[in-house]
Amino acid sequence: MASPSPKTEPRIVALTPGLERRGLSLGGKAEGLLALMERGARVPPAFAIVDATADWLPADLGAHYRALGGGRVAVRSSAVGEDGERSSFAGQFESVLDVEGLEALEAAVARCLSSASLERVEAYRARMGEGRAAMSVIVQSMVDARAAGVIFTVDPISGRRDRLVIDAVAGRGDALVSGERTPDHHVVDEAGVVVERERGGDGACLDETVLRSLADEARRLAEAFGAPLDLEWALDREGAVHFLQARPITRLPSDPRELDVVPDPEGIVTRANIGEMMPGAVTPLTLSVTARGIDQGLQRMYVRLGAREEVERGFVFVGALHGHLHLSLSRMAETARHILGSTPEDVAFAICGAEVPELSGIDPLPLPVRLLGTARYVRALATIPAHRAAMERLVAPFRIPRSDRPREAFEAIDRGLEALFTAYELHLLSSAGAGAMAPFLLGVVARGKQPTEADHATVASLLSGATGVESADIAEGITRIARLARPEDLERLARPDDEALAYLRSDASGEMGRAFREYLRRHGHRAVREAELRQTEWRRDPTPLLASLRAAVRSPHPPRERTTNAPAPRTLRPLVKLAHAAVRSRERTKSLLIEITAKFRDAYRDLAELLVHRGLLPDDDLVYFFTHEELGAFCRDPREEDVARAETRRLGHEYRMSCEFPVVWRGVTEPLPRVVHVGEGEALGRPVSPGVVEGRAFVARTLAEAAGVEPGDILITPITDVGWTPYFAVIGGLATEVGSAVSHGAVVAREYGIPAAVGFGDATRRFQTGDRVLLDGTRGLLRRIPA
Repeated sequence: MASPSPKTEPRIVALTPGLERRGLSLGGKAEGLLALMERGARVPPAFAIVDATADWLPADLGAHYRALGGGRVAVRSSAVGEDGERSSFAGQFESVLDVEGLEALEAAVARCLSSASLERVEAYRARMGEGRAAMSVIVQSMVDARAAGVIFTVDPISGRRDRLVIDAVAGRGDALVSGERTPDHHVVDEAGVVVERERGGDGACLDETVLRSLADEARRLAEAFGAPLDLEWALDREGAVHFLQARPITRLPSDPRELDVVPDPEGIVTRANIGEMMPGAVTPLTLSVTARGIDQGLQRMYVRLGAREEVERGFVFVGALHGHLHLSLSRMAETARHILGSTPEDVAFAICGAEVPELSGIDPLPLPVRLLGTARYVRALATIPAHRAAMERLVAPFRIPRSDRPREAFEAIDRGLEALFTAYELHLLSSAGAGAMAPFLLGVVARGKQPTEADHATVASLLSGATGVESADIAEGITRIARLARPEDLERLARPDDEALAYLRSDASGEMGRAFREYLRRHGHRAVREAELRQTEWRRDPTPLLASLRAAVRSPHPPRERTTNAPAPRTLRPLVKLAHAAVRSRERTKSLLIEITAKFRDAYRDLAELLVHRGLLPDDDLVYFFTHEELGAFCRDPREEDVARAETRRLGHEYRMSCEFPVVWRGVTEPLPRVVHVGEGEALGRPVSPGVVEGRAFVARTLAEAAGVEPGDILITPITDVGWTPYFAVIGGLATEVGSAVSHGAVVAREYGIPAAVGFGDATRRFQTGDRVLLDGTRGLLRRIPA
């Protein structure tokens, strides 16, 4: 066939190791095959058609087909930029399998070349910011596959570099990557052990020997490439593994272990106490500021008590796994050796509220050392009011100077960290009394014997009922505001959040509004997860308080009065009085600690806005995914790789937040296995693209039905092949009945940043268009939200 005005005559290039590529536009898939060959992988014979068009193919196509052995071949696209580090183009172009005969081959090649202008390809290019590029076509001998699948040499959901994912189906692999079949799913650790396994069908596709062989070869190839890989493979009837594709994994989150802190590798550690203060995973900035502040405060306190000789710069007591903070119980229990009458069990009870048998066997120090330590401890308890007063003097006037220069703004924050660390020290010293009184009272009540459940209940009753506790006013304050609501206020509170908040800020809201504004003045620096620097405090976003207030005014029950306990026995009243005073002191200094933390939060926000204004960061939220030290280096010498690293950390944050750990463990442990309790109106699938989204369900069983989807809808469908791609730019989330993490829909969802999960079985029958649903792509949960 003749072309109107040819630029370059089409030609065929045999893909062989060492091929000279200069001047050739082979495209991403062909380059990947050559790289596999050159690194010693078994790859079916193939050639590439270069510079062809659908109506002008090389004249010697038949000769090359016969040289390949004739028979069945696979015809696949290989565009420049395809299978790249930024964009995979997964499934966007046409592929034709089991092609046999020259006439069928010519038609298949023309079909592949024509697919470069398909609507779905244009939509993908637009979303990913890619331009048009030259396309080659690969013709490759088909493998008579007993099984086939995909390997990710890094877990694409968690980002763990020590985990490898193998998905497999019986026969050819095209049903797997298209999402038409749910595969056998295997997660393999560095030792070659399968740590997770899910069956997609009735029988296993692969035995343990093949799994280990695949994992070993995949890891070898990833090391040879110097990058994590997405590999397609096929197992032939004789048991030989052939690799059909190699490409980088796009939008890969950072390894959740990247910033792990393990100060006590062999000791007993716990997430109790610190995990209640900071549930979930902290951001890198919070780890390097808040967690370090806690650790510095503990070290300084124990130096004062004589339990440590000096303060180290690194972490000693606080650790982090996957961003989840924990405390070294072993090291904190060591301090009990310095104080008369104090035991490791007391430390465990103060922190965990329960005994920790693993802490047994810690012997006390010689008597003179314990006498000195006890004297220091008693002095610390006696000076609690002084510590609280010192903290009041520290926090009230504290300011971080602003600057319009990033480096100067960071240096002002950095200079202020000493005040934050001092605040943690003063808070912990002020809290020492509250921590000491519970086990002390328990010992008194139990008369030196093993405490019973009744003894624990008695101590809990004695410690409750303290008045003037600032944290208690957070809950009671909402009740006071609700009591002031007039009938006309109720209608205004029921309006959308922005209208309701504007009303509460106005004089029209009367006594209720004035009480609300006073509440914000007093408690506006607080929030859920309030020590997390990324968290927005109530004074900036009172919406969570609005939800509580609405619930309080709707409640048909009268507000509960504060519990009044029976008077303590006369002999215990002085101790109970001291315990209540200690609780008040602890909660007041905790409030002051959060107040100074809020000042640092403001300063980091200002710095983030400055960096965005200077064009150094794409958005201000990214600042939380630098450590404090990295942020300082970035302000001095901003580099694109620093931004890229922060973006991969942010990609992995949803996964890290979803992890859960035991209460107590030794050294280093793994997150607990994923357990999702499925209730009425819920379905459980497999997570493939992290994130949580809420929106209208749109159920489409066919591509034609998807035409009615609206922006933000959560698309629920049996499968999504490549034809659905244009809708991915519109939807808010994706839930499919079958599929896997390696199917085209899952890969594209991750690239687009859309929460997605697969394997929901009969979701298209259980949910209806118009349902309000929540899709959790991190846990694999789809839930109907009651109207």
